[in-house]
Amino acid sequence: MQDLIRKFSDRCDLISVSDVPLLREIFNKVERHSWAYFAPYLACYSLPPSRPLYLLKKGNNFYILQYLSREHSNRVDLILPPAILTSVIKSDLLQMKEYLDQPDIRILWVDSYDVDGLKKIFGKDIDIREKEKEYMYDPKIVFGLEGKEFKDVRKRINRIAAQNPVFFPLEKNDLPVAEELLSKWRSTQGKKNRFLFDWGYTRAAIHSVEVFNARDMSAWGLELDKKLVGFSMAGPINRNTACFFVAKTSIGITGVSEYLRWRTFGMLRDYNLVNDASDLGIAGLRQHKLKFRPCGLKPVYTATI
Repeated sequence: MQDLIRKFSDRCDLISVSDVPLLREIFNKVERHSWAYFAPYLACYSLPPSRPLYLLKKGNNFYILQYLSREHSNRVDLILPPAILTSVIKSDLLQMKEYLDQPDIRILWVDSYDVDGLKKIFGKDIDIREKEKEYMYDPKIVFGLEGKEFKDVRKRINRIAAQNPVFFPLEKNDLPVAEELLSKWRSTQGKKNRFLFDWGYTRAAIHSVEVFNARDMSAWGLELDKKLVGFSMAGPINRNTACFFVAKTSIGITGVSEYLRWRTFGMLRDYNLVNDASDLGIAGLRQHKLKFRPCGLKPVYTATI
């Protein structure tokens, strides 16, 4: 990886929380709405030494690279396409692929707005396929809970509301308890789902809550009877769209997950849309997301060069 950096980059940084302002500056040039454009997510998804992310600058282009280190092989892929699509990126990536001696390079998340541009630049040298659909919500409608379509979720929320829950900004002293809740959640959900995609970056986010600027990410806790039963995190993808980043609750308390999500949507009412990611193909998660009546499903793609 270091050889690649020296050969191809004018500048290269191991992505961390301190890079969030620069990432937001880069992303603001194009204002994409996909969940992966939430800069704090990338800072927390970068987990060296097994999965570091690098921000590599070559000329006027920035490349966000994922380096996977395995026992018998290593691999480099792009997390996102460069913000500005030009013909230069084709030669850059084809050279990079040749240098790495990989059969291909993937772009792991491609916003629907970039599909045509990538096809125009790469032609037959790129294969683009739909990866998943992300759930988009109008936070004002969700928080209003009006109409018969919200009847079931409203009942669950009211059940928790009757117990005098406390919804509050998560602070440093709350973080050990939040991490303990996450560990218990993992031990339970891990028996149901063989791949808990968000475990690592959620744990990293807990460790970084007090470091993030409030403009980039906010975190909240939920207590019942003075006991933490859930926490959530969210922040801006761009000026109009927020990312519902994390929501974790204690298992077995009816309505607590719905209540936490409802209150978090309420904190995001200044945005036109909230992206709550995909359902990962998990039926229970799909059912849960549909309860809140998404206003749209946004396709996200993956590309192979």
